Amino acid sequence: MRLRILYTLLLLTAVLYASAQPKWFKKARKAQINLITYDTKDQLLHATNGFFIDNQGTALTDYHSFRGAARAVAIDEAGKEWPVSCIAGASSLYDVLKIKVNIPKNSALPIANTHATKGEEVHVMPYLSNKAGLTTPAPISDISTFNGDYNYYTLLLQLNEKSASCPVMNQEGEVLALAQMPANPADAKSYAVSAAYAQSLATNALSASDSDYRDILIRKALPADPTQAHSFIFLLGTRDTATYATYVDDYITLFPSEPNGYTMKADLLTAQGRYAEAEATWDTGIRVTGKEDELRYARAAAIFHLAQATNKMPEGWSLERAMQDAKAAQSINNQPLYAALVAQLLYAQKQYAEACKHFLALNHTNFRSADNFLYAAQCQQMLRDTTAVLALQDSAVACFTKPYVKAAAPALLMRANTLISLQRYREAVIDLNDYEHLKSKELTANFYYQREQAEMRCRMYQQALSDMEQATRMEPAEPLFQAELAAINYRFGQFEEAIAAARTAIALDSQFADAYRILGLSLRGQGKEQEARSALQQAIDLGDEVASQLLTP
Repeated sequence: MRLRILYTLLLLTAVLYASAQPKWFKKARKAQINLITYDTKDQLLHATNGFFIDNQGTALTDYHSFRGAARAVAIDEAGKEWPVSCIAGASSLYDVLKIKVNIPKNSALPIANTHATKGEEVHVMPYLSNKAGLTTPAPISDISTFNGDYNYYTLLLQLNEKSASCPVMNQEGEVLALAQMPANPADAKSYAVSAAYAQSLATNALSASDSDYRDILIRKALPADPTQAHSFIFLLGTRDTATYATYVDDYITLFPSEPNGYTMKADLLTAQGRYAEAEATWDTGIRVTGKEDELRYARAAAIFHLAQATNKMPEGWSLERAMQDAKAAQSINNQPLYAALVAQLLYAQKQYAEACKHFLALNHTNFRSADNFLYAAQCQQMLRDTTAVLALQDSAVACFTKPYVKAAAPALLMRANTLISLQRYREAVIDLNDYEHLKSKELTANFYYQREQAEMRCRMYQQALSDMEQATRMEPAEPLFQAELAAINYRFGQFEEAIAAARTAIALDSQFADAYRILGLSLRGQGKEQEARSALQQAIDLGDEVASQLLTP
């Protein structure tokens, strides 16, 4: 009799227990998961909760459990483990994370498309390992908004840390929010952040450098936009080639009609010396994207850059082959970018006259720039037409107006060198002065020595002295600069300074004949004939013919 009564009570309890659960409870339960994160040494970091929001393995959870994680697994209701494949969105500020789980099939919770109201009763799902748990009803005591139209809820309910990231449901069985880790376990209130906000999180071009994403070591999902995804991979860089290669393969899978994926992969294979595979990748891209011109250009550019970097080219790769692809790209789509590569290839093949024409033709397109004039000037330099070189460099400088911007610096320096070769030293010094103003923080001692040489030839002695003093300050251990400083001081009749600089040059290089000659002349200037003759004799012994003319019997 007692056993029958006990059985009846147990059955009644089970019926009451089942009837107390919302009708959507069992279905919602199947969408919940446990999540385990591990560090780089495969040691357990955290255990937390989450739930799926679509049927493609997208789930929401908390951010803090994934900080520093190198891998993670999801455990479904049946106890099966599935790897977390990537991070799809992150916000450390609101402690929410969107992840992708590599699972073939899953249930999902619908995100509520209406807002809850203050005083409304919601249900907090029990964490998955709580097999006997019921949803816990709780009234909403306060609602605040953030990021425009997302809600942050305060619930009149005490939760423990085991409930973090459990779904907070409305009466219709739609998920409103994620329960958050309580700041104080004794707090009579709990808090939840909008599931719609967590769902909206997504990677973008800058995610590769975003600390929220960098602090999680698990691979990130590529942005959904191909341009953003390409920028993401570019900013990621190729330092970790295995990770980079994975992202490139993902890009090709997501955007099979975009040529950038095939170019990135082929360039990586080329850098690894896997030339046949690179060829196959470009050919595949040409076949499937319909962007033959872009991929032929990319292959031509890769071959050209490899030819610049090495003398040993793989079989079938040559400047001629690159030219074939570049001209083919140009014939399909006459873009200035392709024409610029043709011009560079002509220069590399030493077809200077033709290359010059191509560089100048670019200035009739939207690729007009000072660089085209400078490249053309280089062609004329190889053809030894100095007059044409200077005219083209004048055109390059004329692309800028005073006060010059930093981009004008190469044109100014190249023109200065040409003017020096034409013995137009004062004009060269003017260009070098402008160059110094633009590149003041990047100049070397050699620059000041070069300008001093021009200044000496146009009798700008004070400026020359100032430049050599600067050169010796920047490189005090260079004997040539010390000897040049001594020579200028000698010319000024500053014998003491000249002697000091000459002795420094000799101390740095005891075989420096010019330094001994300058030392001898400076000593003679002080009337120290015996010491002067000794120094001049040392210069003669080192092969200085000028010194032998100065040392009379």
